[in-house]
Amino acid sequence: MIRIVFTADNHLNKYYAKMTADQLARRRRRIREAWAQTVDFAIERQAHFYLHGGDLFDTPSPRTSELVWVARQFQRLQDAGIAVYAIGGNHDVPKMRIEGATPHRIYDEVRVARVFTRTTEVEWAVHEIEGTVIAIGGLAPDPRLGCDDDPLESVVINPPEADVVLLLMHYAVEGTLHYEANEPLLSKAAIAGLQGVDYLLVGHLHQKHHLEIGGVTVCFPGPTERMSFGEMEAPTGFLFMKLDGKRPVRASVRHRRVDPQPMERIEVRTTDLPADDPTGYVFERVRAVSHPDQLLQCRLEGPLSREVYHHLSTFDIWRLGNELNFYFDLDYRGIEVRGEADPGMGFSAERVSPRQEIEKVAEELAAEADAGERELIEAAKEVVLERYGT
Repeated sequence: MIRIVFTADNHLNKYYAKMTADQLARRRRRIREAWAQTVDFAIERQAHFYLHGGDLFDTPSPRTSELVWVARQFQRLQDAGIAVYAIGGNHDVPKMRIEGATPHRIYDEVRVARVFTRTTEVEWAVHEIEGTVIAIGGLAPDPRLGCDDDPLESVVINPPEADVVLLLMHYAVEGTLHYEANEPLLSKAAIAGLQGVDYLLVGHLHQKHHLEIGGVTVCFPGPTERMSFGEMEAPTGFLFMKLDGKRPVRASVRHRRVDPQPMERIEVRTTDLPADDPTGYVFERVRAVSHPDQLLQCRLEGPLSREVYHHLSTFDIWRLGNELNFYFDLDYRGIEVRGEADPGMGFSAERVSPRQEIEKVAEELAAEADAGERELIEAAKEVVLERYGT
């Protein structure tokens, strides 16, 4: 029985602009630990192969500490006798690059992993395990391709003779993204035309998928951690494949769950806010769902009179949310501030102005500060407004 672990889209070194330095460090540790579960599992189950479908990193220039940490994990796999094969993804392959200039290349150089870096020709490795010949190939994503380009057009594939052939890629497949997605897609016709390929193992989609297209089994493992509030419903994990070694070779493909960091979202309609204490109302909604290990987003949406808006302390809500949760995001872009009634036009409405919100928060901070601190707050406000622009 040939055992294979396949993962992708781990996004180590992920950056969150709104997090504090401490929150970011702890969040990055959680993302690393989620990916490490795939390594632990491979070693525990004595896998023969550990395959990676791209976006191990969230950037083509991850910090040295992340590179070193990954090297240790790959060394653990090598020490356990597990062969590692990988490609880059759209996040960790530089947009402008010479072929092979990817952070993964260092692991190939020190021989703890085989990294496929070519974009126009599939590279192959062939193994014989328990009498079964298995071929593993990889095609790196080409950052030069546009939304109308076919990632497989003019690509040299030529799979070797083998009992089972696996190909690693990092693209979305036709029909798996929103129809307005502006990126190259693997067409179903091109996949069906992959002569000699049995399994297409693909990274990129943050959703697990299993498709049968023209005799090719297409598998997306999904991410090992949710990267944003838009992925709250996405299952997190990786794939564990077992090939029976018989001819024709048959595989069992199962999704193994990785428990993500808790993530929650609440939506507050502005029409529910009491005029006398809108902040207190939001406080209660936030308290009801908070947890110290959770990433929580609170969305405020709907029309709001200017008077009630000025009684709503977004700064205090943000501060409470961050005290009660691992991380708190307050999204008030959906608020429409209404002006005075106009007999002919009804109410005028405007979206919340970021500049006005910056000034409002600065005023709230200054009201609680002493004279010296108020000067610093005023100076900081001017710097922020200057950088924000007009």
